[in-house]
Amino acid sequence: MFLTNHTLTGVLLGLSIDDVAVLAPVSVASHLALDAVPHFGHASMKSGLLAKPFLVLGSFDFAASCIVTAAACVAVPARTGHILIGVIGADLPDLTYIPVIIFGYKLVYKLPGYRSMLSFLARIQWYEHPPGLISEFIWAALMLALLYPRLG
Repeated sequence: MFLTNHTLTGVLLGLSIDDVAVLAPVSVASHLALDAVPHFGHASMKSGLLAKPFLVLGSFDFAASCIVTAAACVAVPARTGHILIGVIGADLPDLTYIPVIIFGYKLVYKLPGYRSMLSFLARIQWYEHPPGLISEFIWAALMLALLYPRLG
């Protein structure tokens, strides 16, 4: 699932859940649930996180996620803390790939439990194909429709 979709979900959760002790685990769980839904992927990106198509698409997606987060915090400043907790929780499983992108698999895999965690995250994404773009757009539209009245 695109990071932007996880971010939109985290923003909605941050605007909807008052108790941060509930918000944090629910936002992480939302990420895992969304990754289990068929979503976009392509064989050219399967060759690894360091593949050029992945890095280009991922960079744009990360930038869009940052813009969405900043816009939500500006739109509802009283909920900035909750929005940030929701977004960080909803994005956290994907953010764990950043050390791999920076340092490579060989170094990161030496960290205790890291390989197992990445293996789990990869296993739950059972269907990543171009037609999964449909579910990506449907989810984004749903999140935007639910967020629109809350951000105004």
